[in-house]
Amino acid sequence: MRPGRAVTAVALAAIGLTSCQASGPADGTEPPPATAPAEADAPTAPVTAETSLRNAVEDWYGSGGIGGAVAGIGFADGGVLVATTGDAAPGTPAANDDTMRVGSITKTFMAVLTLRLHDRGVLDIADPVAEYLPDLGIDGTVSIRALLAHTSGLTDSDQQALVASIRADPGRRFELAELLELAEIPDGTEPRSRSFSYANAGYLLIGAVIESATGTNVADVLRREVLEPAELRGTYFAGAEPVPIAIVPGNIDLDGDGIEDSLHGIPYLAVESAAWTAGALVSTPTDVIQFARALFAGSLISDQTLEWLTDTSTAAHGHGLGIFDIGIDDATVYGNSGGGPGFHANFAHDPELDTTAVVFTNCPSCPPGGNDTWQLLVDLLTLADQRRP
Repeated sequence: MRPGRAVTAVALAAIGLTSCQASGPADGTEPPPATAPAEADAPTAPVTAETSLRNAVEDWYGSGGIGGAVAGIGFADGGVLVATTGDAAPGTPAANDDTMRVGSITKTFMAVLTLRLHDRGVLDIADPVAEYLPDLGIDGTVSIRALLAHTSGLTDSDQQALVASIRADPGRRFELAELLELAEIPDGTEPRSRSFSYANAGYLLIGAVIESATGTNVADVLRREVLEPAELRGTYFAGAEPVPIAIVPGNIDLDGDGIEDSLHGIPYLAVESAAWTAGALVSTPTDVIQFARALFAGSLISDQTLEWLTDTSTAAHGHGLGIFDIGIDDATVYGNSGGGPGFHANFAHDPELDTTAVVFTNCPSCPPGGNDTWQLLVDLLTLADQRRP
């Protein structure tokens, strides 16, 4: 086990490592015999990794009775464990292979796709964005790499207008031009800060750059270049391609009464099309684990571009290119999170342990006290560390 990693009481309890003091006199004398013979206690069954994982996710999520969660661990030996708690939909328990929305984890996929196309010579991340999208009037000094790093000077300026439009017609489809009208695109006419500023619009432009560079729908490019090579069978671009499996509906307070309502049957196309290459992927815990495994094994991008992806040495907030160093104690741990109406997803990969932890929920407000999802991931990585031979 790696020294120095903090282990919370929740983790210790989940792993079954809390100590138990033996009862009896401290001086070592024999205790008095029992007044009546008692049957010997049955031997305690060993705490399995499956039980530990299930206990951890159940303790984190609580028992609110609405929604549910799915958590998984991918071990260095290739093994995967998944556990669930609560419901995927009213009356339907959550399942290990549930397909849920992953929000901004989409950005990690898109960054990897962009770097793979760089490796293949289809584009160069040092290229100006204007070379691929000349009609948008983007400052010629803004590079593809700057979009990936959130350092382009582009900002999401009017999210309130976007949310209002989605609420007014949740079944509508947004076009890219509409979304860019809501953003402030750096056109070179006035100084813009190039410091880190998180912007969904930057990753929408990444999708447009990829389509321009390849002449192909970005969903098809992602499938050919990332999903198929990584053997991901449950990941889709919702709103941009058919999704042949049911997506778990989210839960959110729609009417302000403090009670979460199921989004089952409510159109989601407006959210999907507005998120597009910034956040519209759906996936399963097993697929996200497999993606991280393939990425850090060097199966998807070169060593050089993997180094660029994970280089957070000069970035704010621990951000590289579409991924963060979430920093757990003295360890480097990479990950990302994503959320939207009625869902939230997180993943973390520890390259030293070669272990990945994933948590999806379809009711972000349900864990009691706003339980910290990142802390749960720490607990799961700790569990994996403790279970190593």
